[in-house]
Amino acid sequence: MNAKLKGFILVVVNLAALLAIAILWMHAVGTRRIARPSSLEITVKAEGSGSLLKETDVETCVKSFYRKDFRKIPVYALRPQALEAKIEQLPLVQKAEVYIDPENRLRIWVTQRNPVVRVVDIRGNHFYLDASGFKIPISSQYSSRVPVATGAWMPVRGNRLNNKELSYYRHLLCLVDAIAADSFARSLVEQIELDENGEFTLVPKIGNEKILFGSTENKEDKLSRLKVFYRENMGRKGWNVYQTINLKFEGQVIGRREHFES
Repeated sequence: MNAKLKGFILVVVNLAALLAIAILWMHAVGTRRIARPSSLEITVKAEGSGSLLKETDVETCVKSFYRKDFRKIPVYALRPQALEAKIEQLPLVQKAEVYIDPENRLRIWVTQRNPVVRVVDIRGNHFYLDASGFKIPISSQYSSRVPVATGAWMPVRGNRLNNKELSYYRHLLCLVDAIAADSFARSLVEQIELDENGEFTLVPKIGNEKILFGSTENKEDKLSRLKVFYRENMGRKGWNVYQTINLKFEGQVIGRREHFES
């Protein structure tokens, strides 16, 4: 057998092998496309506020999207990207990822949107905000243990703070972030009041005193001074001694009783 014939046979064999592989691959792809999903697996990633979003909430959304048993729908018709968009319309969902794994399981990964503060605006409306300024409606299905902001808060119209609203609420979000980052302040502060001058007053979970915080300037330093004041005074004098604790003056903490200061 001459070299040319050997080369020709080798080319034919290689082409036949490639063709066989291509046919098998196309058959596998075609089979998988018409296959039905075997199951639904939902994973909810939650931080901070704990798990507020239930897997059943996502499952209900899936059923609403497909309007029939998803297990009867071919894999090629599941439209994972459209389902992602549908799930991301849920108020507590920050991001959703949907895909079909090699075992034909419909898998959904959801990142929960975490409330950082509950707002009561000047009209008496209640809603949560997350750290990015997204508005989360109040629901009897979930509750988050976060500070409550009361006072001169303007209503929020849409689902997310617009530029004007964000410039108004950003000081609150910055203050809430600072409180959350400080373990002492986080365990102490229950309520954040805003007056008409744009100054904040903190209300503790224990005790009757009001903490006059002022603006959010030097907020970390103010919280540090507050921690020292509580540790040095409350242990000796007890709770409910002061009417107000003033943090507005740089480097000072002024505890005011009914008739004198300390």
